[in-house]
Amino acid sequence: MEMDEDPDNLPAQGQGNIIITKYEQGHRAGAAVDLGHEQVDVGKYTNNLGIVHEMELPRVSALEVKQRCKESKRTNKWQKMLADWTKYRSTKKLSQRVYKVIPLVVRGRASLLLDIDRIKSQNPCKYKVMKEKGKRSSRIIHCIQLDVSHTLQKHMMFIQRFGVKQQELCDILVAYSAYNPEVGYHRDLSRITAILLLCLPEEDAFWALTQLLAGERHSLQYSTAQILPGSRGSYRTRSRCCTSPSQRS
Repeated sequence: MEMDEDPDNLPAQGQGNIIITKYEQGHRAGAAVDLGHEQVDVGKYTNNLGIVHEMELPRVSALEVKQRCKESKRTNKWQKMLADWTKYRSTKKLSQRVYKVIPLVVRGRASLLLDIDRIKSQNPCKYKVMKEKGKRSSRIIHCIQLDVSHTLQKHMMFIQRFGVKQQELCDILVAYSAYNPEVGYHRDLSRITAILLLCLPEEDAFWALTQLLAGERHSLQYSTAQILPGSRGSYRTRSRCCTSPSQRS
């Protein structure tokens, strides 16, 4: 009987290759997953944020109904604003609505705040190139896969080991480690990136991460050159909210 090779017992490059192959093959690569949620009506255990609970959730309360009604009104306001983006993009109203929390339904389109489409058009193949370049660093890949497996474990999108979203998360983190070698990889990036993936496609989430961490307008950056699990980095923040009226030119 053949046994799967243990990445920890292989040379560095071999570790990275096996980890990447498992993500590329996906869930059927032999990953163990809790099937309990797949054998029942998952909807009864999942809240409106996509978090899967161990116990069946109670019926929606009157307070939740009121909150959802409020969310619906905010969504309508955002949709009107997004439909006329050039009018609202630099206004105080936009800034105020961002601080009130962007409704779930429109968070993907709110990527306009980070100017992702322009960045992508200027760098059409950059993400793919960085992803391939990052795969050469087996040391970082090994650290990334350890963190990916523990990121948003109870969320519907990340509940499957080596599932689609875990694969996308790993790819983005690997690519970013090559794109920004000053940072390399930090364990907290896994959770930040996973949250972006809840609302954005893979490549958009990558560029959103680059804009938040290293973009001139936001520059939320780690202060160490390259950080691996076991150490902690600290942020340098030198900008206000991206929509702050005081930043208008």
